[in-house]
Amino acid sequence: MSVLDEEIAKIEQSIRDGEADMAVMYESIDNIKSAGYGLNAVGGLLSLLERHPEVWFGDPGAIVHFIEQFSPDYEILLLESVKRSPSFTTVFMVNRCINAGKNEYINVLKDVADRTDIHEYVREQTKAFIDFQANK
Repeated sequence: MSVLDEEIAKIEQSIRDGEADMAVMYESIDNIKSAGYGLNAVGGLLSLLERHPEVWFGDPGAIVHFIEQFSPDYEILLLESVKRSPSFTTVFMVNRCINAGKNEYINVLKDVADRTDIHEYVREQTKAFIDFQANK
């Protein structure tokens, strides 16, 4: 098993009561960085977020900060992830992209809000992000 896979497993195992353990998450992200992973770790981390659509991974947290350092290259992977299996954290990240001037991404959020095959919590939060963008 690779360092990336081991650290993602540690984060996943730390999830309790809808939250990942922040200390475990920060340590795991530090270990991923120390092992030399970069953009090649983003897909695995997005898969983790997809598997746990309602889990709180921070605001924005170690995973989001790690992924966002690869801007704009990570955005393609993020959009693919959201289309495949949106999670609260990935739609939160899309909202952050919109805040940074990627206004065209609002359509991604609208597509998620219209889906009926996702967790209700994710759909509700997506609608809240759309409302936020409309009223800012």
